[in-house]
Amino acid sequence: MSVSDESQLPSSDDIRNPAFLRALDSVPTSLVLVDPSGKISFVTSAAAAMLQCERKHLLGQAIEVLVPPAHRAEYAKRVAALQSSPGSKPMGVGDELTVLRMDASEFSAELVLNPLLTAEGTWVIACIFDLTERKRLDVEARERNARLEAYLEAASEGLITVDASGNIEMVNKATERIFGYDRSELLGQRLEVLIPETRRRGHAEVRQRYFSAPKLRPMGEGLELFGRRKDGTQFPVDVGLNIVRIGNRTVAIAFVSDVSEKRRLQEQSQVLGTLLDLQQQLSISQRGDTPSADPVTSLDTRAAFAEAFEKARTDRQGLHAVVYSVERLEQITARLGGRTADRIVIFVSQYIANTLQNEGDELFRWDGSTFVALVRRDSAALHREVTEACGKRLEYFVEHSGAKSLLIIALRFEILPLDSSQLSDVASEIERFTLSVGSV
Repeated sequence: MSVSDESQLPSSDDIRNPAFLRALDSVPTSLVLVDPSGKISFVTSAAAAMLQCERKHLLGQAIEVLVPPAHRAEYAKRVAALQSSPGSKPMGVGDELTVLRMDASEFSAELVLNPLLTAEGTWVIACIFDLTERKRLDVEARERNARLEAYLEAASEGLITVDASGNIEMVNKATERIFGYDRSELLGQRLEVLIPETRRRGHAEVRQRYFSAPKLRPMGEGLELFGRRKDGTQFPVDVGLNIVRIGNRTVAIAFVSDVSEKRRLQEQSQVLGTLLDLQQQLSISQRGDTPSADPVTSLDTRAAFAEAFEKARTDRQGLHAVVYSVERLEQITARLGGRTADRIVIFVSQYIANTLQNEGDELFRWDGSTFVALVRRDSAALHREVTEACGKRLEYFVEHSGAKSLLIIALRFEILPLDSSQLSDVASEIERFTLSVGSV
């Protein structure tokens, strides 16, 4: 540095000038002024408030008093190095560390050292930035992101985000399961990798049109959509689309569901519905005039149960009546109509008949929602058999108001031993059970 350059530098007196210090004190940032000997010469009111002390308690102390004892020697060296060679550390470069208040409490802060050249040596302006609130917000942001990631990973639907160029940016665990890929194999790939090759033509154009006029909607309305797994197999999917803005970017979010099982159940239900309709028509035509025959299920009725019970009275060892009742059938009838309720009754009667294991078992329709089976079985074995049958989830697709929905049918049961019971006792027990189910 030349003599003329040194003459242009401020002096230490200039730094200590009350007008300069007042100007420095007006700055809202917490500032500490350190003289060439490394001692604190001035503390702004903002810094005193942050450190929770009076300024006089810091004046004349070494700058490293602001850091924990374990780091003071290292920090004193950094300050000395900055003063001896100001150009070796760019201005505004700081360190995140723990800062001590005068009551010995600590807080996380960034301490930025800025050299201030004078004719008598280098002063240092230390800027202290309290990072407590920033760290709290960072923790909250990380927790929110972790919760969001957990929700996305736990979702049963596949979730895929795609940029305007059609590149996959994010997938969740369900997407890996549905398509058979590891997410590392999908990130950065074009979305078309998940679409059957025969259906890829024109998809890019459709995607571009969607980005130009986006809205929340199902994808391919009125069309059958298919996905392509890693092994090349195709399967039917439902896809919901939405557009979000992330900064200056537009991203599409696709929610993908594998509907293979749903389609299978719908087709099965349609076939079963046709068979049930045929069975009902056949029952009415063949047995509708027989008093003991139920016109809906073609099963014998409670009158025939009385006859079968009397026949079995000579040897009632191991004889049981198993009462099955369809829960909430009245509500189903009111909501979906009598025709749908009849089809459900036929479906349940066939299911119960298929669960009866012995050749001599007989099944009767007692009333609208109740069936009674007359069986001979060991009590423990019978209980296991009936519990397993009624514990299974019975799913039935129904069409109502132009839409298909899945109906869960619940069966309750009671096992009545008939070793010494009279028919009147059995009838009253069945009626009691039926009324208790109807009140559920």
